[in-house]
Amino acid sequence: MRKLIIALIFLGLGNLQAQKSYSYKATYRLEFQKDSTNENSIKSEIGVLYLGKGYSRYSSLGKAVKDSLVATLDPSNKSMAEFYRIRSLTPETDFNYKIFKNYLENELILVEKVFKDKLKYKQALKVVDWDIQPETKEILGYKVQKATGAFAGRNYIVWFAPELPFPDGPYKFNGLPGLILEISDLKDDYHFRLTAFQELAYSVDKLLSLDKYKAVSQQELDQVRKDYNRDPLTAMANSGITIEWKDGQEEAKRELRKKYEKRNNPIELQK
Repeated sequence: MRKLIIALIFLGLGNLQAQKSYSYKATYRLEFQKDSTNENSIKSEIGVLYLGKGYSRYSSLGKAVKDSLVATLDPSNKSMAEFYRIRSLTPETDFNYKIFKNYLENELILVEKVFKDKLKYKQALKVVDWDIQPETKEILGYKVQKATGAFAGRNYIVWFAPELPFPDGPYKFNGLPGLILEISDLKDDYHFRLTAFQELAYSVDKLLSLDKYKAVSQQELDQVRKDYNRDPLTAMANSGITIEWKDGQEEAKRELRKKYEKRNNPIELQK
């Protein structure tokens, strides 16, 4: 079955150029250390990478599920009950962005909605100069090869599968002659492992209108995210949302600040 899937990939890639959809999905488990001062602050999340000819889309599973639920929402129904219903069905996530890679245009676009702000930034697709090594091993039945590289202040070891003809991987990682099945930085603060690869029974639409997203720099988007995470109550107030407090407002702010201070180990240490 696995050999059949690989054969279909090679056969299908030549015909996907004109299609406006993703036909394959790679699922990853990410383990990451949220607090650099606490070695026990390891968390895990699922990420999904949708793949097509010349395009891909990556996000956390929580973000993907939320977007799917919101897409079914009746625009006229803005009740709090509906909001909490969607929230109850959405897996928790620390990563609310989507990353689109466009190999035809050699660009990467990260989009994120931070509270009410819809923001995006673009950068060149190539983010790592990989050094491919001769060492090989097997992951999930695929023969993989080792490569090393540095990105945004971290040094990485990666294992890619030449038999899966996608120069792609989780997060922003790309540029190897095969799909990345495993990648981790040398401190093991961020470790992605492929858990499944499949051809989709029904193609997923890859079109997304980004016209409503404001173009900013990566530094500007990061700052907006930091400001909101540090003090979401003030961000809401500045946006015109009034929260009726009987008591406990200052205590809530202190707890939010403590929570923010523990999120001190981003995947990109340098911009």
